[in-house]
Amino acid sequence: MPRKATSKVKELIRLREKQLANGNVSLYLDYYKDGHREYEFLKLYLVPAKTALERLQNAETIRAANVIKAERTTELIANQAGLKQMKQSKILLIDWMLHCAEEAEKRANTINRSTWGNTIKLTAELVRQYDGEHTLLVDVDKGFVKGFVEFLRHGHTIERNHKQQLLAPGTAHKRYQCLKYSLAEAQREGYIKVNPCDLLKNKEKLTAPESTRAYLTIEELKQMEATPAGSEKTRNVYLFMCYCGLRISDVKQLTWADIDTSSEPWIISKRQQKTKTPLYLPLSQKARQFMPEQGDAAPTDLVFADLPTEPSMNRSLKMWAKKAGIEKVLTLHTARHTLATTLLTKGADLYTVSKLLGHTDVATTQIYAKIVDSKKVEAVNLLNDL
Repeated sequence: MPRKATSKVKELIRLREKQLANGNVSLYLDYYKDGHREYEFLKLYLVPAKTALERLQNAETIRAANVIKAERTTELIANQAGLKQMKQSKILLIDWMLHCAEEAEKRANTINRSTWGNTIKLTAELVRQYDGEHTLLVDVDKGFVKGFVEFLRHGHTIERNHKQQLLAPGTAHKRYQCLKYSLAEAQREGYIKVNPCDLLKNKEKLTAPESTRAYLTIEELKQMEATPAGSEKTRNVYLFMCYCGLRISDVKQLTWADIDTSSEPWIISKRQQKTKTPLYLPLSQKARQFMPEQGDAAPTDLVFADLPTEPSMNRSLKMWAKKAGIEKVLTLHTARHTLATTLLTKGADLYTVSKLLGHTDVATTQIYAKIVDSKKVEAVNLLNDL
């Protein structure tokens, strides 16, 4: 009876050997992962076997290597099936947050690389102070988050002016946002099923203080326009943003091809860097006053070319504001706040302002409406002194 043909099963991971100069043999794994060939050196070595003890030692080494190979094969099969083989029980919250900080730094550009990543690291240190460093990622629940919020509000102090003071509301909010972001990343990667921060009621969450949103009043904006600036490029970019509402990240990548000049008004059509959502923005004549002429520039050329770095422009902006007699601490982002409050003060409706700013949620725009309303109350209260 003829023998049945057998086909050799192809191994997903192969245990291989590499001869070293000292006579030993290094063991490593050879496999494909995510479309790329990878090599994992196991730091396990076979020695030239001259004695029974050395042969026994090599046999134990190979056995250990095969155990690792079996574990990697199981993980690889699980990944190929779309099932993350995760060692959830071994991941510490602190370690995960530090991982998120490193990943944030990799994705960031050279200008803001140290901001978000460093803020996550600072938050990880606060988590360590709050609950030690042994909390597992899978053990973080609603109660843990609520406790951390209370710690940020009332339990943690820093030394300022030789006194122990609670965290400023804005700082506490940023630390909470870092924890929320880290847990959202864990949920997205499949390490946890639910982000505990999403289970909190609104009153239990830390929200950004509205008073931190600096902006220019209409009178102050006119003062800035009438005052010469140290950097003409900073001046034009900032005033352009004040009258159109684009973020600096979008202004820096704005090309002539993004602007339809074939009819009035001109229309900016581009995908926002922050939200990745499309934006269709009519340009006012006022905003166009601060744009350079296209001249011979190609459609793919930047509208605002050769800009200084953001920190440099922010420094120029502060000096320009001081020269204009404005005491507020201004940054490039305050231009968006300025546009929002200006439009609402002039009577524009909330929904329209929300669309002009490219907000994905009108609730974000409502913050500016509250600011304008508070200014109206202040104005009416002036009558009490008559």
